[in-house]
Amino acid sequence: MMRIYFYKARSGRDLPVAQELPLRQKNEMSARLKTLWTLPFALALMFAGSFTPAASSEDLADLSLEQLMQREVVWASKIAQQISDSPSAVAIVTAADIRAYGYRTIADVINSMRGLYTTYDRRYQYMGGRGFGAPEDYAGRIMLLIDGYATQDNLFNQAYIDDSGLLDLEVVERVEYVPGTGSVTYGNNALLGTINIVTKHGRDFNATQLSGEVFSHGGKKQRITFGKHFDNGADLLLSASALDINGQNLYFPAYDTPATNNGRAENIDDERNKRFFGKFSYEGWIIEGGYVDRKKMVPTNPNPSTAFNTPFSIEDRNAFLNARYETDLSLKLRSASRFYYGDYAYDSTREYADFSDGEKFGRRQFEGGWWGVDQKFVGNWFTNHSIVLGFEYRNDFRQDFHWSYLSPARATVRESEESYSRRTSSFYLTDEFRINDQWSLNIGARYDNASDLASNWSPRLAAIYRPSLTTTLKASYSEAFRMPHAYERSYYGTAAAPEFVESVELVLQHDFSPRMRLTSSIYRYDRSRQMVFSDSLDDYVAAGSSHADGLEVELERSWESGIRTRGSLAYQHSQDIDGLDAVNSPNMLGKFNLTFPMLADTVRTGFEAQYIGSRLTLERRKISGTALANLTFSSERKWHGLSASFSIRNLFDNEYEAVSPFDWRPDSGYAQDTLRMDGRTFWLQLNYDL
Repeated sequence: MMRIYFYKARSGRDLPVAQELPLRQKNEMSARLKTLWTLPFALALMFAGSFTPAASSEDLADLSLEQLMQREVVWASKIAQQISDSPSAVAIVTAADIRAYGYRTIADVINSMRGLYTTYDRRYQYMGGRGFGAPEDYAGRIMLLIDGYATQDNLFNQAYIDDSGLLDLEVVERVEYVPGTGSVTYGNNALLGTINIVTKHGRDFNATQLSGEVFSHGGKKQRITFGKHFDNGADLLLSASALDINGQNLYFPAYDTPATNNGRAENIDDERNKRFFGKFSYEGWIIEGGYVDRKKMVPTNPNPSTAFNTPFSIEDRNAFLNARYETDLSLKLRSASRFYYGDYAYDSTREYADFSDGEKFGRRQFEGGWWGVDQKFVGNWFTNHSIVLGFEYRNDFRQDFHWSYLSPARATVRESEESYSRRTSSFYLTDEFRINDQWSLNIGARYDNASDLASNWSPRLAAIYRPSLTTTLKASYSEAFRMPHAYERSYYGTAAAPEFVESVELVLQHDFSPRMRLTSSIYRYDRSRQMVFSDSLDDYVAAGSSHADGLEVELERSWESGIRTRGSLAYQHSQDIDGLDAVNSPNMLGKFNLTFPMLADTVRTGFEAQYIGSRLTLERRKISGTALANLTFSSERKWHGLSASFSIRNLFDNEYEAVSPFDWRPDSGYAQDTLRMDGRTFWLQLNYDL
């Protein structure tokens, strides 16, 4: 017999705690209905109006990826090919969308994308979708990029998408989501997809912008951004911000006993962060870097031994430098060279409930450092072939873990530490072969050789068929892998091994007009060599297998009047290694976005509705689906350099729960397998361009 203990293994920093019992079904159903009544009206608007093609469109989806790269000088955002030539169903959220819908973090953007969702445990937000999304799954099996730079740290492979992320969304030009395996291009971690954040340039501001924000729970934020495009072609963007949130008092029914303050966590939900981002470009060079220092007080417990309602802090410090140079070596050969450096540090302190052995406090100090070089050539030596040849070397030179256990006097009782490192050499080759006007093939493979693992090949094959100028059909098969990260090497020891996935996907894309597009896809993922516990061996082994199937449909529509709308439905079904329905994997996801100008085109309204279906908790209890709505008003034009935006999140004040990562019961005996999320919140931003 084999059983899985995967959730604890993925919670390297601390195992958080705190939980709620289910909310009253009557209140939840009422709140959902208040949101759902708007959907038929909203969907009707999508199909209203003329289907007459527009004379021209600035929709990014109508531009080739080569044009996007030329306009934005993006490093390997995708291979230089048209979006219709991509093997996957690409999705793009632009800066205009970000402002229209009041998105504040990358997690907000992800929640708006078809087939994706996030889960929050009051420490971090985690990605989910396409059958994955186990509670507290740091990596999420999706690679997060900034202008092609892989942002995951080298300790937990964490993708930071909340206020611990590296960027303010005001410096983001667009966010690109490419579902499906991405290991051919990006190697480790691009298991189930890639999200690339494309940043703005100084020319997009050409001013000094001051910004102030206030929002619910005592939140405030200040930002200053300077952008300038110089006469000699140089471009500079600098931005710095500071965030301060008082937080709120929270109630956790599973801790409702006199010994644990009757379940109330008081004055331990505050959050602070500081960010900096800079980008300089000149004559083929782009040099950019970012830094974020975020400290969060955690109202939930890190593990069963931690004292409830006592200060527990986590601090993340993340920094990167990304330098790249692109040039034409000849008429048929282009070179792109890149050097990158990253640094990550984590520091947390907690208090134990029982310190009779003299250990009252625990402190975790983890630090990671890495650097790498990537050389890519794009060649058009042969007719109808576009060949990409690349080499990458990465050195994870620092992966340090340090644990300290302190007495009531804060004197060290004992401590331990571990250190790891890894060097990875990679080679990749892709070829886009256009057979004729209707058929093309996308073939590629990547070879990765890590110092602590066996070498691995990641192949991809995609066929693309265009029966007409408006219709594209795609079929793809690919394989990808994820190396065990440093904490998994510490936790599993010599049993730690790469995880693999095989992916098959069929995509249909049809343009009803230049302003109306349908995208649909059917996919299957088969994951293998997942870590499971073997009773017979009394140890972990890489022998687990699971799979996910799904269907996604999305329709986008825009009008010359400035109205834009997008709606999607996604069905997914995934099974874990025991053949059971996967935890925190909703079968249905629905998204609807509508934005339009009003008041003589001076104000833009953005309405967003999201539905996440029922899902299982760690105790295999099903929680019902949730429908949410958000509303944003933003100034369409600046008035003497002044602009504003006002958002209401969870418009109808819906009471709802998210799946909790905590797999133990407190002394009360009640399950803590869900966490109550925030009700209605407000946010106001004012910007002034000097």
